[in-house]
Amino acid sequence: MSQIVLTTDTLGTTTAGALEYASPVIYGTPVGNQRGVIPNAQFFRLDADLAGANVNTVQSVFNVSVSLSASTVYAFEGNYLFSKTVGTTNHSIGVGFGGTATITTIGYNASGSVGTTNPTTSANYGDLIGIVVTPTAVTGVVTGAATLRSAIRLKGTVSINAAGTFTPQYILSAAPGGAYSTVAGSYFLIYPIGASGSNVNVGTWA
Repeated sequence: MSQIVLTTDTLGTTTAGALEYASPVIYGTPVGNQRGVIPNAQFFRLDADLAGANVNTVQSVFNVSVSLSASTVYAFEGNYLFSKTVGTTNHSIGVGFGGTATITTIGYNASGSVGTTNPTTSANYGDLIGIVVTPTAVTGVVTGAATLRSAIRLKGTVSINAAGTFTPQYILSAAPGGAYSTVAGSYFLIYPIGASGSNVNVGTWA
């Protein structure tokens, strides 16, 4: 198999058309001095519905984790689709992250909606500004509906201190009487954008 292998080095003078690697990030310069990050995303997409549990404790969204490196800042985004058909106990849905990696800082926005129809035209909507990994409610309380569909979209960045795993998670405020499934097509991606310990400044910011 043919490969192009770049050796990590200190970034040099910006040159249009340049491709550079300063671990852990690959950069490209399309115009003049406008160096930019080339997103090399670790990506997971669910191909079949994944059944969860009828509990009010933390659950993995995809039942997998991603391994992240030490002293690295990552950007991420995800789109979680959930569905259930039984159970009428009132509850809300929250999101967060687990795993063995230690976090210096995290900041993300999550927006969620829950309803009984598809497309969702009723029930509730919510927004979460997340600054901790602990799962936190992103929707309001859903009352008395057996069939529910939920969509939660999130984007943010995380600074990793010690290397380890990073796990997208969700939590229900109460066991609803029937488990949600993560629906096929749900995904999560994450990619390095710089070293931790200072502002990530790539391009012509001044």
